[in-house]
Amino acid sequence: MRRPGSKLLLALLVCLLWIPGLAQAQEVTKAQRAEIRRFAYNNSLFTLYHEVAHLLFHQLDLPILGREEDAADNMATWTLLNKRTPESDRALADSAQGWILSGVAYDSGGDESDYAAGHSLDKQRAYQIVCLMVGMDETAFRPIANEYRMERDRQDSCYWDYETVDRAFKGLLGGRGNKNGRGTEVTVTYRDAGGRLRAAADAFKSSGVFDQVADELRNNYSLRNPVQFTAKRCGEANAFYDPDTVEVIFCYEMMQDFMELYEANMPEAVAPVPRQTGAGKEKTSKF
Repeated sequence: MRRPGSKLLLALLVCLLWIPGLAQAQEVTKAQRAEIRRFAYNNSLFTLYHEVAHLLFHQLDLPILGREEDAADNMATWTLLNKRTPESDRALADSAQGWILSGVAYDSGGDESDYAAGHSLDKQRAYQIVCLMVGMDETAFRPIANEYRMERDRQDSCYWDYETVDRAFKGLLGGRGNKNGRGTEVTVTYRDAGGRLRAAADAFKSSGVFDQVADELRNNYSLRNPVQFTAKRCGEANAFYDPDTVEVIFCYEMMQDFMELYEANMPEAVAPVPRQTGAGKEKTSKF
């Protein structure tokens, strides 16, 4: 879903050394460690909703207009937006920041092949999250859009982007929920990980995000096949849905990647903490 398998940790660190404003090597404080974990938890949560979107597209035979990866990002953003909690809003802000930092660290758009890839460029993925945020609730999320220097005309037009996404997913998923009380059978497995991945594996498990998303799938949908959620060492920072095994796989390397990415960029922040408000202002159609 996220990282090219050929990228090495050394390449990441070399790239990060060129980013202005990086924190110098220093002892991480308890408060900073909590910030690192929060950022990693929230980016992991967005990643899991993205992969569950692929699962739902496949298991529910949902039509997809456009690139599936973009649709999965939109569903992950839409899912978090509709929770309307301070925690979910913070998760979206962290996820947008994650794509900005990732785009610099991995030079997204630096190779011609990036433009032919199935995913949008990392910075585009960040701006799409922010656009849907301000499109849903301009009062709550305009400060974030301003922080990203999104032009006011584009911020205003993001309302139509959100309305399109909201209408699409409500239409596709509205009649497919768990109406018979049967739910979906979901098995969650955490594989062992030692060595340098032990801390990341422990942090991912203790975050509870894997079990949280699994519980939502169990309670909200009645899928025809049992689903496996597996966290494990993969040899690369990645997460993906395997349609052959009906399995959502999260790699511990990705959790470590999130943690290292944020630590390398402290204390600079890309987005402010969103404030909680009511629903966005009503608008009428242009046509």
